Order: sequence, then structure tokens, then C-alpha cells
Amino acid sequence: MNSIEGENAKEEIEEILSKCIYCGLCNSNCGVFRILKEEKVSPRGQILILQDEIIDKIIYACNLCLACEEKCPVNVKVCDAIKKARFAMVESGKVSKGNKEILDNVRKFGNVHGKIS
Repeated sequence: MNSIEGENAKEEIEEILSKCIYCGLCNSNCGVFRILKEEKVSPRGQILILQDEIIDKIIYACNLCLACEEKCPVNVKVCDAIKKARFAMVESGKVSKGNKEILDNVRKFGNVHGKIS
């Protein structure tokens, strides 16, 4: 079931990303894109995915470094949209395996790493 907060986050994502002109200038600053060389993890790829209202674990590929926003000619706040998408994903009950493991470790062991020998 989707919460009101999750739905509001989706609307905010749409508003943030509506200014994007898909020029791709943001991609040149993205460290994740430079390493993986896959459009789906680039800022522009993330925008396209989010505009299709696909909120999936791929949004965790972004490290929220803000480098993409430095080159954006129309000042799209990509990282704000990514954070809101992550919130919407959690609100809808979708949690990535890695995040679930971290949360379980914190609850069980008091740290993100799990049992320390």
C-alpha cells in the first residue's frame, strides 16, 4: 500500500525533474557513470527512469555526490529527486537487499557490519 508521503514524494520528483532537457552534461561529472559506463546509472539515465515512475533499486547506484548538479545548465536537483525516490521506495515497502541487511545488523548487533569477530 502506498502512503500519502510516498505519493507526495513521487509528485515532488516529477516537479524537480521536469526542467531536465536531457543534454547529458551531467554525465561527465558522475563518478559512477565514468566507472560503470552504463546509461542507466548516469544522472540522465536516473532521470529517465524516475520520469517513467520506475522506482527501483537502481536508484541506490547514485552516491549523492552532487557532481551532476554542477554541470546542469537548468539547475536540476538530481540528488534531491534520488533521495525522494529512495523515500518513496521505502514507503511503498520496497527495500533493497543491502539496505535490509544493514538495518538487520544495526538491530541485532548495533552496527552496520554485523557480528564483529
